[in-house]
Amino acid sequence: MDNQKPTQINNKKRGEEFAKQVYEYLKKEGFQLQSEYALNVGLSNRRKKLHHFDFGNNQLLVECKNYGWTSGGNNPSAKISTLNEAMFYFHGVPPTYRKMLFLPVTKKKGGRDPETFAEYYVRLHSHFIPDDVEVWELNTKYLTARKVTV
Repeated sequence: MDNQKPTQINNKKRGEEFAKQVYEYLKKEGFQLQSEYALNVGLSNRRKKLHHFDFGNNQLLVECKNYGWTSGGNNPSAKISTLNEAMFYFHGVPPTYRKMLFLPVTKKKGGRDPETFAEYYVRLHSHFIPDDVEVWELNTKYLTARKVTV
């Protein structure tokens, strides 16, 4: 019997559905990708470990995170930590790959200059994002996307 809580199962299903939508968007844009694309990554040339990216091919690696604001409006520190971990994996990949992180478009939040979750992450954590990693927001309703920059 699976010991996962119902919330964990729902989050997993939502994440899988978001990844499917990212795949459909990239397919529409002409990319041919393999699911669970495996690649040896690491910071050392002597020691590397196999990591499965959500999608990839011999030129492109894609990670998908179905993250947004917390329901209570608190700092989403666990989500940020996982995004930073994804950046670490991208950092350990050869520079010949194009690297893309996809997040869903979220409602803007904040005071004078409201921002989406992806904008918030890029603004406050750009020091963790390797120069060759692209952060994208996917509009799941229309299957359109935009690149988020600092």
